[in-house]
Parts: sequence; C-alpha cells; structure tokens
Amino acid sequence: MNEPAQGRAPAIAAKLEEARALLAVHNGEIGQAVLDVAEDVPGAPKRLYDLRAKVSVNEREVTELERAHELALRIDRQADAAAATQLRSDQLAEFKKQFAAREVAMAAVLKAAADMAVAYGEFSELTLTTLAAVPAGTIVPIMAIGGEGFAGPAFGPCTRLILAELWRLAPARSDGIGRFVLDFARPTTTVLRDNPDAIEAGIDELRAADEAILGDIVKQIERLDQVSVQRALATERKDAA
Repeated sequence: MNEPAQGRAPAIAAKLEEARALLAVHNGEIGQAVLDVAEDVPGAPKRLYDLRAKVSVNEREVTELERAHELALRIDRQADAAAATQLRSDQLAEFKKQFAAREVAMAAVLKAAADMAVAYGEFSELTLTTLAAVPAGTIVPIMAIGGEGFAGPAFGPCTRLILAELWRLAPARSDGIGRFVLDFARPTTTVLRDNPDAIEAGIDELRAADEAILGDIVKQIERLDQVSVQRALATERKDAA
C-alpha cells in the first residue's frame, strides 16, 4: 500500500518494520531452543519459555502496530484530501481573480476599439472632404508613408499605418518570451517584423507625408498661377496690338 510522503504513517511504518524484524529473529531462535530442551541442555526450558514470551509480546506488538499503521494511513489520506481540497479552493479563488481582471482588461480593449472606430470614422469623413477640397487643376501626388513606404499611401484609408502602429507599440511579455501583438498587425516587411523599434511613431510619419503632399500641391498651384499670369499678359499684348 502506498504511503503519503509526509504524515503520521511513515514513523509507525518504521516501528512496524523493526517489530517484524525482531519477531523474525525470535521465531528463528525457537527451533534451537526446542532442540536444546529435547536434548536436555541445561537452562534450555527457561530459554524456551523466555523466547515464547518474547514471541508473544512481539506478535502482539506487530498486530498493534499494524492496526496503528492502518489508522495512521487513513488519517494521512484524509489530511491529504483536505489539503488537496483547500489547494483547489485557493486555486479557484486565484483563477476567478485573474479571470475577472482579464475581463476588465478586455473591456478596456473593446472600449479602445470603440473609440478607435469612432475616430477612424471621423478620419475617413475628413479624407473625403479633403479630397473634395483639392484645389482645381491640381492632383494629389501619390505619397507613401515611412521608409520604403511600409505604411502604405498617405492619402487614403491608412490601414497599414494603423497596423504598423499597433505592431510598434505592442508590449513585451512579462516572461520575456516575445511580445503581445494582434496577429493581423504583423508587418509583411521582414526587417520591421524583426525590429519593431525601427518603426517611427505613426503620427510623425503621417505628418511628414502630409507635409510632402502639401508642398507638392503648393508647387502645382505656383506653376498654375505662373501659367495664368503668362496667359493674361499674352492676352493683354494681343488686345493692345
């Protein structure tokens, strides 16, 4: 029968083994004592009597220790069961605590997602109104965001820019094994996927691209204005002639 690693049973088991060993020794000496009595060896009857008394005591001790051992095993099993029950209860309490905290964290994530959805809607509306406000005769240049244009077109939905920002800001795991990041945010560019710290802040990249776009539009308008002035002068000269 398997015994618990700790508890009351192991000590009783050790005493039981000692009692059994002593009983075996005394039982082994009985045969010689009986032979000595049969051969009328002086003092043999008393030795046999003493051995029988010892065997009787040993047998009673073994029986009692066996009962005590069974009781100790039962007590230990009950203690182990109680300890296991308490452990599971404590673990369940901790699980519920972590589970509740996880739910709160996800509520924050979804709140941020809701705020993001509203903000992105506003951004998309402004993209449309900005497109409608493009100065006559000019064309919005195609301008990519970031090094090698990793974040996609600047004048558009900017979804790749958002994904790059999610990847850049993903926190490191507390166990040091990687980072927590939404799977769909992983960039396709290997260099950036392996080194998110190399990505500049998304708003800075967007502002740089927007500045370049505005600079190009300004130059287009300047050229258009020059053409308009030249045409006006040419018309005046023609009229004067």
